[in-house]
Amino acid sequence: MPVPKPKFETARTRHFRAGKIDGVSENTIANIEKFGCAVLHIKEKEEDRARFSYTVGVFDTSGAPEIIVVGLLTDTAHFLLNAAVKRLRDGADLTASRQSELIEGVDCEFRPVGSKWISHVMVQANRYYGESPFPVLQTVYPDLNGRFPDDEDFNPYFAQPMLQPDAPMTRLEEDFWASNNPKSSPFDWKFPDPPHTAAFLSKTVHEGTEEVTYVSHDVEDGAWQFLGDLMDEGGGPVISCLHHPIDKDPTLKELADLPIGWCATRAKTGDPWLREEKPPEDSSGDTETE
Repeated sequence: MPVPKPKFETARTRHFRAGKIDGVSENTIANIEKFGCAVLHIKEKEEDRARFSYTVGVFDTSGAPEIIVVGLLTDTAHFLLNAAVKRLRDGADLTASRQSELIEGVDCEFRPVGSKWISHVMVQANRYYGESPFPVLQTVYPDLNGRFPDDEDFNPYFAQPMLQPDAPMTRLEEDFWASNNPKSSPFDWKFPDPPHTAAFLSKTVHEGTEEVTYVSHDVEDGAWQFLGDLMDEGGGPVISCLHHPIDKDPTLKELADLPIGWCATRAKTGDPWLREEKPPEDSSGDTETE
């Protein structure tokens, strides 16, 4: 008895089936063949504001755009994307007006996504389509009062990076970009404090004339200090975002689990860290800012 043809089989799914595919791609192809698209969820931890979800296969099986949404919990994003894809298959133009009943209690908008974002964050979709371009819409949702990100008095808790071609690169967009850049420290952030937590650098470390040989996770307030051999005599302190020294020296990631009230020293970059508990210290004096 012949095996039934998958409902949404396409030339592209047959091409993948003809070769060797890994487990992730196998699951993606199977869902596209069965449902017409796959829904992928990236960084699914509830506390991770950089999490996002997107579809793969909608354009191939129906000619309609793929969809991406940033910042929603997995279950909410999954329902939204599946419901939005159904409307696309029924012929709806999601960009023509705000869409209701996709997220409980609010309407949402669908805005075109710029090509730089598509190539940067939609890894599985790019793998699926290869060199062929494909359109993508971003689901943009409001705060609980129905105000959208570009409205006055929008609640910043619901802020999401804007992925449109003409959207400015604010800190929100830069952070989202960095969190999906394997060369950036936020990509696999391990520190207990967020990347933009204030940290204190000696002026010589900040200016790059000294490498970091001393790191302190202060007992008084949990603040991080990054100093060189000159210690406090290197000038400063200069206030920096925590991720900046780590971007410059990825070996500092080794100290992500340094407990509060401890410090670590080394002779030079690449040498092993020597950790020890230290007594509380007063930190006083003038402060320079970046």
